[in-house]
Amino acid sequence: MYAKYDFRKKPSSKEDEDEQPLYPRIVSNGTIDFQQIVKEIAQASSFTPADIEGVQLAIENKISEYLVSGHHVQLGNIGYFSAKLKARPVMDAKEIHAQSIYFDNVNFRPSSSFRKKVRGFVEKAKSGFAHSAEVPVEERRRRLEKFLDERPMIRRKEYTQLTGLLKNKALNELNGWVKEGVLDTIGSGSHKIYVRVNTMKD
Repeated sequence: MYAKYDFRKKPSSKEDEDEQPLYPRIVSNGTIDFQQIVKEIAQASSFTPADIEGVQLAIENKISEYLVSGHHVQLGNIGYFSAKLKARPVMDAKEIHAQSIYFDNVNFRPSSSFRKKVRGFVEKAKSGFAHSAEVPVEERRRRLEKFLDERPMIRRKEYTQLTGLLKNKALNELNGWVKEGVLDTIGSGSHKIYVRVNTMKD
């Protein structure tokens, strides 16, 4: 089965949204978890699931051990791992102490042989990526007001269903209404709800 692709615009503050170039991106078929890989390897070999999981855990521990000690780690023909540091930017190295520098992430660079293994043909996806519905902001505001006329609050998921905006755009717009004094918030994280303030109605 070929991988599917679609085109996405690459966001840029220097270009109008309608003039942004399109770039091909893989449309994900979902995530294969490690248990699925273990099951398939065990079925095709003499290794037991416990054998495979034990080796994976030992490799994971060794990689983290060497990364913490400042080494780069090569994992067979898959690629190379290296640790990434983070600290506030300074003009002079004397302005920052070692306590303020910490491990932030792990970089991965695939080997050339591994890159060759994942090369193959792709075909255009029929459905492609999900896009926010093109509903004018004035109409989204009208729908929001009507919704809050009938209910005391609105959640991000409800706003997505109401306007057709995807998750991140819906959150950004709701938070924009908060900054403008249109809405207020109660709670935080996944429990955050948005309520109307007195200035909601003009």
